[in-house]
Amino acid sequence: MRNVMTRKNIIFDNILWNISFFVILVLNIVACGDKATLSDDVALNSIEEYLKSNPIYETANITIGEVKFSVKKDKKNIKAYKELEEKGYLILNLVKQKKKFLSKDSVLTYEAKLTDKARPYVIKQKKETVTLKSLEYKLGDKEQTRFELTGKHSAKAVITLKKVNTDFSILGYDKNPNTNFITKTFNLSYKKNKGWTVTKSK
Repeated sequence: MRNVMTRKNIIFDNILWNISFFVILVLNIVACGDKATLSDDVALNSIEEYLKSNPIYETANITIGEVKFSVKKDKKNIKAYKELEEKGYLILNLVKQKKKFLSKDSVLTYEAKLTDKARPYVIKQKKETVTLKSLEYKLGDKEQTRFELTGKHSAKAVITLKKVNTDFSILGYDKNPNTNFITKTFNLSYKKNKGWTVTKSK
């Protein structure tokens, strides 16, 4: 009888020990999961996700519909429109060519229409003016990423973004013409149910 009781006690003790071990293990996992640790990979993944829904770019405007060019004065614009036409973004139809009075210059009147190929670059559209992406900024050298914890659940990451010209860059103005990259600072915050996410960029 004593042996039977001893066995039962041993089995009961083993069950209790296993339950206790499991509870401790679960608590440790939860505790570890709540730690706001931050690595280069975690910071970069957070920023990549942020840039998907908040892309950074520069824009240029293009006039559509009836467009008039002075052959001499607007050489650069005529060349840009012709180039966009060759690449399939624009349809140009010459409506009228008129020589200026007492001048060697001429005025060309075109009917300009954007094609479906231009649609992914369109930011804003009005009747005669369309704003398009002229320059996009993508993640550059990941090895140059610098980050630091600024609080228990906050951090700051400094990232290099490289310039990627679109075909509409010929219409725009580069705000940083002397470099092929820009440096951006991203503020990140940590939440238990979401992990690290970008809250702001500057």
